[in-house]
Amino acid sequence: MDDASRRIFVDVLTRCQAELLDGATDWVRERALDPLTTLPREETRGLVDRVISAQATAMLEGDDRPLEELIAFVTSLRAASEFRVSTVLSGLLSFRRALEPVLRREVEDGWAALDVLAALDAVAFDAAWRAADVYAQKLNATVEERRAELEERLERVREAKERELDEKIHTIEVQREALGALAAPVIRVWEGILVVPLIGEMDALRADVIREKVLQAVVATRAGMVLVEVTGLADVDERVASEVLRLVGCVRLLGSTAMLVGLSSEAARVLAALDVHLDQVPSFTSLHDALRAVLGHGLDAKPRSGARAARER
Repeated sequence: MDDASRRIFVDVLTRCQAELLDGATDWVRERALDPLTTLPREETRGLVDRVISAQATAMLEGDDRPLEELIAFVTSLRAASEFRVSTVLSGLLSFRRALEPVLRREVEDGWAALDVLAALDAVAFDAAWRAADVYAQKLNATVEERRAELEERLERVREAKERELDEKIHTIEVQREALGALAAPVIRVWEGILVVPLIGEMDALRADVIREKVLQAVVATRAGMVLVEVTGLADVDERVASEVLRLVGCVRLLGSTAMLVGLSSEAARVLAALDVHLDQVPSFTSLHDALRAVLGHGLDAKPRSGARAARER
């Protein structure tokens, strides 16, 4: 750029500074694919002002330091928000875009105006290409940082979910144990006498739980009499009847006497249809009758050893 062109450039820049600044700002905000319009216009205007100042310094004084500092600042600023590279490059080319129509209007010497634009092109496009390389590196770093943050958050969420799941499993186990206790109550009504009320549905799993609890209670209390109360069973079919008789058999193996209480006529028919001997299993229509028989008529409710039980059988 020769001296005449330099004078023209300084003159236009001085007289039309506000117009150039506003025109360049509007151009950047109108064409940006990123949400610049949601940001204050003064922010964009301030950055464009720095672009004009830095590029003018490079053109007039040959000093690229303000432009390098601007490139470092803008690329870091926009990479942090993951803006498109086109937005960054538009900012660096905005002065060129705003200056051309002003030169066409204000400068009669076309060659001088062309000389100014050529000098600005050399500065602006060189800055744009350098910024593109720097921005790519910074944007990649931002993406990696966000990915690391996301992975860390996901890990925290996973750990929290695992803790929540462990807590739920623990709660379920506690509830299961509580329900097991309710589903298989064993009541000690007298010294050596246990009552086992069976209520509701009885599947294989519940039958196992009941049998285990009853046998543990017999051993712990050394009970000699176990009254199996079946009035509350929802439906006594062959499967349920088999589970009840299995419970009775296990109790007898421990040396205790088992009684069936509250048999309905239908339950009695189902039990009778099974190929088992029921003559050694006392049965009563009500718990009242069974307890009266045990306590009032001298039936043995004292704990018995397995050997004694075996001899009596």
